[in-house]
Amino acid sequence: MNAPADMGVVVVGAGDMGARHAMHWQAAGARVVAVIDRDLERAAACATPLGAEHGADLAPYLTDPDVHVVSVCTPTFLHALFTVPALQAGKHVLCEKPAALTLEDARAMRAAAETSGRELRIGFMRRFDPAYEPLMSFAKRIGRPVLAQVTITAGVRPKRLMHDAMANGGPIIDMCCHIFTQWREMFGTQPETVSARGYTFSDGKPEVAKIAQRALDSALITLEYGDGSVGQIQVSWGLPSGIDPVERHSYVGPDGLVIVDWPRRVTLRDAGGITRWASSGVDPWREEIAAFHRELTEGAERRVATIEDGIEALITSLAALRSVRERRPVSLDEVTTAPGGSRESVERA
Repeated sequence: MNAPADMGVVVVGAGDMGARHAMHWQAAGARVVAVIDRDLERAAACATPLGAEHGADLAPYLTDPDVHVVSVCTPTFLHALFTVPALQAGKHVLCEKPAALTLEDARAMRAAAETSGRELRIGFMRRFDPAYEPLMSFAKRIGRPVLAQVTITAGVRPKRLMHDAMANGGPIIDMCCHIFTQWREMFGTQPETVSARGYTFSDGKPEVAKIAQRALDSALITLEYGDGSVGQIQVSWGLPSGIDPVERHSYVGPDGLVIVDWPRRVTLRDAGGITRWASSGVDPWREEIAAFHRELTEGAERRVATIEDGIEALITSLAALRSVRERRPVSLDEVTTAPGGSRESVERA
């Protein structure tokens, strides 16, 4: 895929995710050329231990022939701003999830990848979490239709931009995308309709008082599939700070039951008895970046999520947000054929 084994990488964004990317690219055998962030002190703290440069401007590195990959780890609303020019400059891109806040941005990213012929991947790292394969394998054994339920709860997020509708979009976009892309693979198709009710449990909490446009931080979302399967997500990032995050899944089918305490345990109960799996503690971000490195340098099997995966998850998120606003079920076609794709579609209902 046109990249040497010691390929050069520039990481954009020096927060927690950017630091992970930089460390894992180096561990995979790539050379981190630079870390870019408008906070130069933070960029230096991330870059210096790796012997990399740091700066506030990506542009000079886009003309550097020794840079082959750009890792985009910025807030979601900036993804297209960095991804599109990187692709146009002939660089491969690994962009953190979700792909974008709007279909307009996500489609611009896809178009840039198609025109450039370079790889654009979206960081759905859960595909590399050790719990993922047991869950998907066990789910095949319980028959169809499936009644799926996921509960995700946490206190107000320490990264405040996660609560900003115009930055990261709140959990319906930023967190539920993991479940939407997982269910896309599990059920083999997108849902036919999405129904949702949304809330802002963090109203009145001082931690988010300065955010002008707070995203919905809590919701109950129902997805209905063509084979009769139904998925329901109960999500909240609006609980009091300090409450430990919880994520639990259950999948009920005619032939059994799968219970998941993500990412620690997966249990299958079926006619064969009880089958249990326990976590091995693998870092999914490290595994994802190592896999992408192998794809680019060795032509290994393509496992890292594509921009199409990112767009499909975003469409489902936008359908849920529209359902909240309009208080009715929404089909995905209504989202994909809607004119524009403006940022209004992610604002709080």
